[in-house]
Parts: sequence; C-alpha cells; structure tokens
Amino acid sequence: MRILLNHVDYIEYEPVAKEISVAEETSPGKHRMEELVVAFVAVEAGDDESVSQKAVGEIGKSLEGLGVRRILIYPYAHLSQDLADPRKALSVLKSMEGQASQAGLDVHRAPFGWNKAFEMKVKGHPLAEQSKVITASSAGPTPPKQARRRPELSEEEMLAKVKKSDFGGLPETDHRVIGEKLDLFSFQEPSPGMVYWHDKGVKLKNMLMEYIRSENSKRGYIEISTPALANTVLWRVSGHWDHYKDNMFITELGDEEFGLKPMNCPSTFLFYKTRKWSYRDLPLRVSDFDQLYRNELSGVASGLFRVKVLTQDDAHLFVTEEQIEQEIRGLIDLLKKWYGIFNLTYSLKISTMPDDHIGTKEQWDKATAILRGVVQDAGISAVIKEKEGAFYGPKIDVDIKDSMGREWQCATIQLDYQMPRRFKLTYVGADGEDHTPIVIHRVIYGSLERFIGIIIEHFQGKFPVWISPVQARVLTVSDENRDYAKGVFEKLSGEGVRVDADFASGTVSSKIRQAQLEKLPYMLVIGKKEQDSGTVSVRSRDGQVRYGVKPEEFIAEVRQRVKDFA
Repeated sequence: MRILLNHVDYIEYEPVAKEISVAEETSPGKHRMEELVVAFVAVEAGDDESVSQKAVGEIGKSLEGLGVRRILIYPYAHLSQDLADPRKALSVLKSMEGQASQAGLDVHRAPFGWNKAFEMKVKGHPLAEQSKVITASSAGPTPPKQARRRPELSEEEMLAKVKKSDFGGLPETDHRVIGEKLDLFSFQEPSPGMVYWHDKGVKLKNMLMEYIRSENSKRGYIEISTPALANTVLWRVSGHWDHYKDNMFITELGDEEFGLKPMNCPSTFLFYKTRKWSYRDLPLRVSDFDQLYRNELSGVASGLFRVKVLTQDDAHLFVTEEQIEQEIRGLIDLLKKWYGIFNLTYSLKISTMPDDHIGTKEQWDKATAILRGVVQDAGISAVIKEKEGAFYGPKIDVDIKDSMGREWQCATIQLDYQMPRRFKLTYVGADGEDHTPIVIHRVIYGSLERFIGIIIEHFQGKFPVWISPVQARVLTVSDENRDYAKGVFEKLSGEGVRVDADFASGTVSSKIRQAQLEKLPYMLVIGKKEQDSGTVSVRSRDGQVRYGVKPEEFIAEVRQRVKDFA
C-alpha cells in the first residue's frame, strides 16, 4: 500500500465519471472539507486487512504529531503501478475506514472507482506532506535482506514497460500538455516522478539558473557544490533524520548507511567548517544549485509541481546577530524584484514554532519577531501560520498564484539559530572570542521544476523573448533560398540569438503554422525578394509582419528585448 499524506487547509472534490464497473454510488456535486489530513491511498496487489491495520497505525502516528484528528481517505491509483483487483482494493479501503473510526479518528472516505476533479491547499510546514509504503512485513523485526527475484520478462514485455507517460485527458492549458507540445520535457515510466529534460527544456532551466546566478554574484554570493551521497550520520546531526528519513533514498555501502541528499544545508555546514571565519567575513552568502532527491509518492499525476529529483536555487547566509534584519530586507527586495520580472502574483505567510521543534521558546520568539518586523517595514501584509515553521526555526513562505488560481509555495526565508549550534559552527568576533553564527536558509524560485511548471501555465507556453528557449526560426520559401538563409542563421547564432531553422521542402505556410504551434516569438521568412535585398521578413507570434528588415536590425531588437527584462 502506498500513501501520500497532505495536511491541508481545505480540499474540494467532485465525482465526474465512473472509471470502473464496481465504482461506488455517490452523491453528485462538489464536496468540501477544511482543516484535515488527506490520505491519498493506492491499494496494491497482496494488500489485506493486516496491511490496512498497519497503515491506520502509521497514519495515526502522523496525525498525532500534527495535532489533527480529521482525515479523508482518498482512493488514488496514480501512486502505484501494481494495483490490487478493484473489488479487493475497495474491501481494504473500507477496512481502513472502519479501523480508523475505531481508533477515534474523525474519518471520511472519497468514493472509490470515480474520476474525480479536486483542488486543495496544502499547508506550508515541513511535515505537511509525508509519504509511506506499508507492506505485510513493514512492522516488527527487520527480516534479513534477500536478493529480490525479478520475474522473467519477454522482450515485448520489457519494451511495454519502457515507454513515455501518457498525458491523455488533461486540459490544453496544463503545463504537462504544453511542455510536451513545445518539446521541453517528458516523463518516462521507468523513472516515475522524475523529469526527462529535452534540449529546449534544458535551455529554459539553465537560463533561469544563470539569471539568478548573475543576480547572486551582484549581491556578493559565492557558489559551492557538494556530493549527492552522504552517510546518514550527517542528517542525524542536523536533526533532519527524525523528521525526514521516510522521504529519503537510503542505501548501504559496506556496513554503513548512506542517503541521497534531500536538502543542501547540512552539506553547506560542512563546507563552512573547512576554515576559520572572522566577523569580517560575515555575512557569508553561499549558494548551491545541486540536484536534490526526495522519495515522495509523487509522479506524473503532478507533473513538474511535485517531483522526486529537483533543483533549487538554494543559498545559506551565515550572519551575525546584528546583520539579520539587513540581510532579510535584502532577500525581500530580491523576491519582489524577481517575481515582478515574471509578473507573478504572490502572497507571504509567516510560520511560527511548531510543537515538534528544537531550541528554546525564547529563541523562537526572538526570531519570529525579527521576521514580522522586516515584513511589516517592507509594507507587505502577511498571514500568520501558527505552528507551521520548520523544526529549527520560523520562516517566511511565499506562495505564487498560478493561472488556475492555485497557490504554490516557492520562495522561503528561514531563520535558524539551532543547526549552527548542532554543527558547532563558529566565527571569531571583534573581541577575539568564538561566537556562533545565525543561518538564513533561502530559495527564491524554490524548486526550479515547480517554478517552470508555473510559468509554462502562466505564459501558456508563449514565453517572453528574453527567456524563450528558441527566440526565432529561419524559414525558407524554396530550396533556392537555402544558402542565403543558412548565412542569416549563422549570423544570428553567432551574435547570441537563440535560433533554429526549417529549410525542409514544403510550403512556407505549413512551416509558419508549425512555428506558431510551437509558440515561437519570431519567424524569419526568406524568399527571393529577401535574398536579393539582403533582408528578412519578420513575422511575430501575434501575426504581425515586417518586410525588408536587415539581420543586424533584428539582432539589435532581440538584444534590446532581452535587456529590457533581464
């Protein structure tokens, strides 16, 4: 059994159509519930009442930690590719419902066997999303490891499993549909919840990284990179192990346990410990763009919005007590500037001390007051989210509203007095004594994958010139124009314009139509007239056409469009 737990402000779902013959009867219309945990559940082959009992026990522990008693069991087949027979699955879900009720939970269950449209607002604290895998042997002493026997598959059966994920049935406005049409990325069945970036998608992702890198450089950041794999002792020292181990990819090397890093901060602290720092070195702003790995029950059902392998524009600022407010003001300024470039609507929330935390209440009260004061001084209203801070400190979270009105947490600014103490980080103060720095954890994009999903839908694939993976396409009217068109292409490419070409046989109208389907900003049409005059005809995405444009003029235009935004 696979379970994804979401602590939500609300969920609203509506049964749309029966998917299977054994679908339950249910009342039509929208169903809304507030302040609860939603348990997305996939019942797998071999699951029985003992598995459901263990699942309810694990869910109960999670709810107790969150201080919640209300739960919605939501059948969700997308979490697994090894599903139980529908009748058996329904029996197991009903068993879970009864056992949860007997355990004193306020339990509800969404109808089984239906295609349901849903919307929910997940809370922003670290434990708001948890995933669990429950099997018949998942409780009790750990059995000795044995080599897992894989069934013998024929070549045809293997090829059937090695295929692209299907986005059929999604609306045309969905980022997965747009991304596939624009050839940005794909999802493949052998790597669930992980993105296969195509050439244009890599260009888009790299541009986002380079723009924020450039901004970081202007603001005095240095950049590091650390190993993806580390001994799990690292996360035990940081305190993440007790809060995040269920979402880590764990393996063994020899007799020791290692994990792929789900966050960068512990590794960054090891970098800090490589030398002795002085108060004159602070604030020390350290950025890191390494990939992170989170074993969440996610995947194609969420596209780029929730993935197992992600990249963050991560940074950790090591500061003195006196530098905290100035640095956070600088981060507020950065996120206002950055989200303004993309014309994104956003809102702030301040999350306070959770019940499960490290450090004293006095430290937390002090840190929270600093965040509130900086946000207030910036003239920005913020919602206070009680008990939803990280386990090591309060934070400012920034939610972006997407084109469908959904809110996604992207930027975060976290004030941390605790982990520097756990790692025994120090700097030499003006008095010649050792002092403990304070750390500000921050991301602006958050997950680049999620941010790209948001802007794909925000622009509906019609990216502004400055960030479009392909800014222009050179099109020929006939084969006679190929040599001149090739020269134009090489000139644009040599001057930094992101350009491709379509010199294939075919009508120019079909070439234009294809470029419009790919939502390219410009099409440069070259026929005999353009070749004779040494010009190009410039057709923009909105259908406007300009004739007799010199290639040099077009290059200058693109450069100016980039300069205006970047």
